[in-house]
This record gives sequence, structure tokens and C-alpha cells, in this order.
Amino acid sequence: MTYIKLIMPLIMINIALAQSPTVTVKGSHTLTQGDGVGIYEAVDLCLKQAIINGVFDYLNTKHDFDDDQKKNLLKKLDPIIEMCVTEPSIMNQLIDGNTISIQAEGQVDPMILNSILGLE
Repeated sequence: MTYIKLIMPLIMINIALAQSPTVTVKGSHTLTQGDGVGIYEAVDLCLKQAIINGVFDYLNTKHDFDDDQKKNLLKKLDPIIEMCVTEPSIMNQLIDGNTISIQAEGQVDPMILNSILGLE
């Protein structure tokens, strides 16, 4: 029983320290709301694109991409961004008529992001 009491805290500490750190990414985007698109849907699309821009900027500073790789990376980020980014939040929002501008930030685990995208 004494050994179990000693081993359990060590296992918990190991699990807590084994998680990789997250990085805060910040991005912005401006969207013109089209016909048939509600305000909530437009804000959601703008937020998603702002986060994509922030992740793209982060990856672009860590890796040296050429123009073709940048285009492919943006295409890859669109469907997976919601799996990679946690705690997305709007830092600043401006709605002027049908134009929406958003500055947003979120947390990204670089190890998970690089493994999903196949980067080193």
C-alpha cells in the first residue's frame, strides 16, 4: 500500500509534465457579408478565417515556404483548423454595414499541428 501511495503522485506528475506547450496565434480578417448570409454565420466565417490567417502566419515564421507551398498550406488549413485550435476568441470586432473585421486569437499545439500537416 505504501508503494502505491508513492507511485501514484509520480504518475500524475509525469502525465502533467508530458503534455506539450501551446502557442498563442493571432490573426485578422475582413469579410463582406453576402446575400443570404446571416450576421452570425458571417461573423463565424470571419472568425474562422482570422484564426486560419494567424496559424498560417505562425507556420510561415517557423518554416520557409515557397508560393506553391503557401497555397497548398492554406487549402490544408481550412478543413482542419477547428481540430487544431483551442480557445478561439475574438479580440476586436468591427461591423460597418455589411463589412465585418475581426482580430482573433487561439491556442495551438505545435506538435499536433505539424503532425497533421506533415511538417517537421
